[in-house]
Amino acid sequence: MTKANARLLIIFIMCNLLSFIANAQTRVIHVVVALCDNKYQQIVPVPKAIGNGQDPKNNLYWGAQYGFKTYFAKQKEWKVIQNGNPANTKILEQIIYKHSTKDIYIIAEAYDGKYINNAIDDFFTYSSGNQPKNVKIDNIDIKGGGNADLVVYIGHDALMEWSWTRFLPNDFRWESLSNERKQQQQSRYAAVFACQSQQYFSPPLSRLGITPLILTTQNMAPEAYSVYAMIDGFINHQSKIQIRQKVATAYSKYQKLSKPVLSLFVTEYQQ
Repeated sequence: MTKANARLLIIFIMCNLLSFIANAQTRVIHVVVALCDNKYQQIVPVPKAIGNGQDPKNNLYWGAQYGFKTYFAKQKEWKVIQNGNPANTKILEQIIYKHSTKDIYIIAEAYDGKYINNAIDDFFTYSSGNQPKNVKIDNIDIKGGGNADLVVYIGHDALMEWSWTRFLPNDFRWESLSNERKQQQQSRYAAVFACQSQQYFSPPLSRLGITPLILTTQNMAPEAYSVYAMIDGFINHQSKIQIRQKVATAYSKYQKLSKPVLSLFVTEYQQ
């Protein structure tokens, strides 16, 4: 074997080793869902059966046909390993999923629609890297909350009614963070499936230093097929461009649009 071929073989082995390490790393996705609520949220009313924010079983964003819980129950690669009611009474249901072939977990929480501000507040807190929410199942530590690799918000964009400054963690100061902590923040991702989320969520999220994955430019239906497409791309180490295309394709398919609405989804903050 020539020296050149030997170098190529070493490079090939190292690339495959790095790929193996990346795929073997435990990752956690924390999904915060503010249940759709005709009574307590300033939204265009939806049918009563799916617009009760105190009824997760039938809610538009949780138990309805394309709600997070119902949609993910049909995805064979995601297995429910825990389902229950957490101690926080503002959260009506918490489900933890494990991927069938990858060391990846999802913590999904359905917030009472009346407490949408608490849901957004927790989303920003987790995005800041604060308030770790770790769950131990069968001697496995699932590190969610402020430790999650990807933090997702699904629901009404309440920042349209409230200043984003009220939601920022009081003890977070980017300039006071160590370089190591800043790097940790920038290696984490946030996504917001809500109407016009790029405009309203960019100022607070950019101040927290977390990297955007998917935001929206227009009004939209924050249903689970788009979230699933994003997560699938994320766990398979696809690029932002690929993930955006994947999300737009899924959205257009279920909304019965003629082509992917790429203009609806963006991967960067608004400047």
